[in-house]
Amino acid sequence: MSRRLCILVALMLAAAPIGGCMAAAPSCYTKRASVVLPDRNRVLAHLSNGASGRALAEAIFDGRVEDAHAMLLRDPRLIGTAVVDDPKVPQPPAGQYGDLLTFATARCDADAVTMLFAAGMPKDGVKRGAALSLAILADSPAMAEQLLSAGASPDPQVGGGESAMRNAIAFGHLGGVMTLLRHGADPRQADRFGIDPVRMAMDAEQAEIAELLVEKGGTLWSVADDGSMAAHALLVPPVIFSSPEMLAARTRLIERGRNAGFGWPPPDRATVKQQIARGNWPTPAMAKAGMTVAPSVRERLRAAEH
Repeated sequence: MSRRLCILVALMLAAAPIGGCMAAAPSCYTKRASVVLPDRNRVLAHLSNGASGRALAEAIFDGRVEDAHAMLLRDPRLIGTAVVDDPKVPQPPAGQYGDLLTFATARCDADAVTMLFAAGMPKDGVKRGAALSLAILADSPAMAEQLLSAGASPDPQVGGGESAMRNAIAFGHLGGVMTLLRHGADPRQADRFGIDPVRMAMDAEQAEIAELLVEKGGTLWSVADDGSMAAHALLVPPVIFSSPEMLAARTRLIERGRNAGFGWPPPDRATVKQQIARGNWPTPAMAKAGMTVAPSVRERLRAAEH
């Protein structure tokens, strides 16, 4: 199954109701019904720090901020309480994730978040990026703004954490992407396969988000390890998201592509791979026009050529 098709399938699943794995939805998680919140029962059964960690997490889930604060004063080490992942299970059950900061975020409990930071919670959480990746999907940007303003990274994936940008794009949440960009998210930050936010948006048929990212410094010409670029996605008609707004954004992106100086349509993937593997691309002019290749991608392509 192609990467683009996988993403589209994920989007269709995200649009379907998910039963049996969500906590009672707080009032700030109503616009995106398929957002999976931490499941209280599954979380409490898989926490670190034993009975003390469970008692602390229960206080956060219940909104008993003063009780939670008192527990942390007695034992500051409990700030590290988080769901313990089973290395034998690559994908834990839905809802079995997070740390204290994530649980407070799921409740939209600003007071609990403030208390946790004061008690020594890392700004990105113990589970790096988990809280922000959830907060970015809330009905309003208030929770994400609180985390980011406190010092949370808008790109926690850089340090091995969860990508809030990927979450926002997968849910087609233009406002969430705007929030991350406003706080300094890098629109060209690529993963180890060379997939950057513009490419994520195009694979998810979110042309409006892709256009915003390009306007904020992203590029249609970032090369992935299979030689593909976001520009290639513009050659394929959308399957799911074909509203007038989306089609208009695609048209504007195609016009940007035509004017980029690479020629249109873009070279096929095999040609891109070959030219990069041989060290011919990107030329200085191509780099100036927006072609980027992550060092790890370049190394793999050159290794494959030889």
